[in-house]
Amino acid sequence: MRKTILWLAALTGALLLVGGGILSVRGQFNPPQNEGGWLSALLEEVDERLRSAANPTEQALLEDKRSRLEQVQQARQESILLAAPTLTLGVCPPPEPTPNPDDLPQGIFELDGEGDYQDIDLMAVNGWRGQVNGNAVTVLAGWRFSNPAEGLLVVFTVNAPFQEEPTPRQGGALRILSADGNRLTLSDEQGSLYYYDLAARRWLSRADEVVPTLPPLPTYTLAAVPCP
Repeated sequence: MRKTILWLAALTGALLLVGGGILSVRGQFNPPQNEGGWLSALLEEVDERLRSAANPTEQALLEDKRSRLEQVQQARQESILLAAPTLTLGVCPPPEPTPNPDDLPQGIFELDGEGDYQDIDLMAVNGWRGQVNGNAVTVLAGWRFSNPAEGLLVVFTVNAPFQEEPTPRQGGALRILSADGNRLTLSDEQGSLYYYDLAARRWLSRADEVVPTLPPLPTYTLAAVPCP
């Protein structure tokens, strides 16, 4: 009986000694400043103690501590992966594809009530699209928002300033009737006919009027816009 009591006392003392040593590891540990680095440092400290531990009880306690730390480290890594953003700050997303004017339908097209261009003071009825002097050109015909009596033709050339061409007379909304090469035939609400030469960039007095072709409009290269 006496031997049993002495053995239990010795075992209790050993457990207290080992437990105090393990707690001292945590007490002496100073976490590094980088987030998450304290786990790796603590694991290294436990491994160091395991290599020098001779007592089986101390080894078992250290192994259990190491297992728990590894579980915490794994859970932390998984949470970081789940919380990772899908976009990296400072990296622009790929630009949206810009339609090629050559791939759009060519010739006369109707806008069917979708010609509201108040930003350029135009309500368009229909338009024309094609090549003029090697440039992709789109023409919109309609009336001026601020003055509905004034027919208006607006000529858009890719990478060049657009041109406003009001009709010589005020007869209301303008509509493109036909196109012969670079020449457009148009009419207004009063039935007046107009002719416009896209290559010469001017109104004509008659359909067969001969006018010189102007050189192509100077184009510009769009500057890259930085990421917001």
